[in-house]
Amino acid sequence: MMNQSVTIDVTNAREQALSLASASPLKIWQRRLTILLVLQVLLMIGVFAYQQSSRVQVDAQPLLAIETVEIDRVVIQDANNKVTLQKSGSEWQLPELHQLPVDKQKLDEILQKLDGTKLTWPVTTTASSHERFEVAGTKFQRRIELFQGDAKKADLWLGTTPGFRKIHVRREGEDQVYAVELTAFEFATTSNDWLQTDLLAVKDANLIKAADYEIQKIGDSWSFVAATQEASAEKIDAAKATELANTFSNLQVQEVVTQVPQGETTKVMVKSAVGEFHYDLTKAGSDYFVRRNDRDMYFKFSQAEFERIANIAKDDLVAAALAVSNLDPVSTVVNQSTQGLLNSSNSE
Repeated sequence: MMNQSVTIDVTNAREQALSLASASPLKIWQRRLTILLVLQVLLMIGVFAYQQSSRVQVDAQPLLAIETVEIDRVVIQDANNKVTLQKSGSEWQLPELHQLPVDKQKLDEILQKLDGTKLTWPVTTTASSHERFEVAGTKFQRRIELFQGDAKKADLWLGTTPGFRKIHVRREGEDQVYAVELTAFEFATTSNDWLQTDLLAVKDANLIKAADYEIQKIGDSWSFVAATQEASAEKIDAAKATELANTFSNLQVQEVVTQVPQGETTKVMVKSAVGEFHYDLTKAGSDYFVRRNDRDMYFKFSQAEFERIANIAKDDLVAAALAVSNLDPVSTVVNQSTQGLLNSSNSE
């Protein structure tokens, strides 16, 4: 009995040893794979952290190395056109368009956008990609040069559009190309596109005079300037007079024309606290033109504005007479009936 028990114990021990020996390689590989997975996760975390720290550093980089308030000349061009905006004193002008004023609000908006643009991670860093993104000297959508005096402070190349309201940009002398929140159409390349369109407007007119009428504003009320006592009794349509004055207040020109238009001309004089201004309004074919005495040139403007000024006569400004009946409803009915009987008798 003793020998049998010992034999059984030895056999069990051998089986357990074999079982452990066969399982240990699997556990070893499991441990190895677990360690490898942990290392991969740590590596990914490290790479992500490095990219984020690098991106934060790039995000702090402004597009421009100078504040635009120091800029006094802007040159914008595309493949076909080029425009210069020049600051003279506190005013921006178009030196290639009779020194006419620049639309300051439009210019301020793009300068503020350039000021606020930050560079993120570059799309590419190779010079061979510049033509593909259209930011090369031989192929581009826009080139923007900013000057302070004779010193060029920035030189930017705008190219293709990677998404809505975004554009690729490259700074001159660098290979990096970035995607920024700008658009090419904001940087127009002709003088007329930058023209201050309300330069012929007259705000708060207090007197308007044309061929057959003269109206004035005293306080908040418009009235006719009468040459005779009889004419002074005419009542003005205040709404129409205000509409006419507002047309001059909101007058918008479209572009300068190089030749004097030939056609029928309407002359109108407008006064305000600023001064006295004389307008010539001309229809030539299907186009409409306006000139003001302080600007020795004609401008195109809309047909609607032309008609709201040139087509107005005195009769259009006279208030319509209102028929007022003092009779009560019963008397009115009796009166109408009596009138009907009288008409019938006369016809017989």
